[in-house]
Amino acid sequence: MTTTPPAPPQGVRARARALGERVPTKYVVTGLTGVVLLATAGFGGLADAPSSPLPVVAAGESVTGAQLRIAVERAVLIDGFPEQSIVPDPGKRLLVLVTEVENLTDVPVSTGNGFGAADNLRPTGVPGLDAGSQPLTVVVLDDAAELAQLQPRVPVELAYVWQVDDGALGAGDPLDVDVYDKSYRAEGFVTYGARYENPFLFARAELEVDDVGAGADG
Repeated sequence: MTTTPPAPPQGVRARARALGERVPTKYVVTGLTGVVLLATAGFGGLADAPSSPLPVVAAGESVTGAQLRIAVERAVLIDGFPEQSIVPDPGKRLLVLVTEVENLTDVPVSTGNGFGAADNLRPTGVPGLDAGSQPLTVVVLDDAAELAQLQPRVPVELAYVWQVDDGALGAGDPLDVDVYDKSYRAEGFVTYGARYENPFLFARAELEVDDVGAGADG
């Protein structure tokens, strides 16, 4: 009995299947890798795209965000402000960031913690303080007012005050201060309306600590 041999595979797909049956898997993998490398070479290779470095500013240099313009002018250690009843606990001192802050929006901005200007600065690398350490208070330097409202487009000198361990910092020590911006949210708040929230790291200020002891009158 005569058996008719099968017809050879037809078309590109059939030829590829037949070739694949003859080529060991390791050669297939190597070939695909070569194709990927050749394709990516025209797009800068496989290296990750460089991320933008965090802007670093010096003392007194302003940082402009969506809500506030902030210049951190000085970092001061002081024993306390008894005239304003701002006195640290025993074994503690006050770290004060002297700043100029301008409200860039069209509505007043609180200086308090939680959706206010107090959320925009954090000293870093200070023993006992971390990224979530809110200031003890924020004071207007002109009149020592706390929980003030920053009016639109009016620069104001503010003192951000933290309580730190005695000896945690000394005169001449370097201090980095993280400056935060916030995201604008327009809807969803019946009581307060639109507001800025969700602080994110925006820049870093580099300062040198000044120790004024008991203060100007000490």
